[in-house]
Amino acid sequence: MSLLLAIHGEVELTCQRCLGGMRHTVQIERTLHLARNETELERLDALPDGDAILAGEKLNLVDLVEDEVLLSLPLAAMHAEGECPA
Repeated sequence: MSLLLAIHGEVELTCQRCLGGMRHTVQIERTLHLARNETELERLDALPDGDAILAGEKLNLVDLVEDEVLLSLPLAAMHAEGECPA
């Protein structure tokens, strides 16, 4: 079983240079293969067209989306050189 995950939006981050607000666009499109056990996880993770996760009996989609967004954020959010507001 697979899940096509598409997340598009913007988040407000704090620039580490000027400490001002900056918008960051989030655009995530990926296929997640849902494994029921460790053996299936290893088999699905070897597929070239997506990543595999251990889904178990219940899958919390809100937590999954939150994790994907957090993983897509930069480690240190900064405006481009010279673009910090005065």
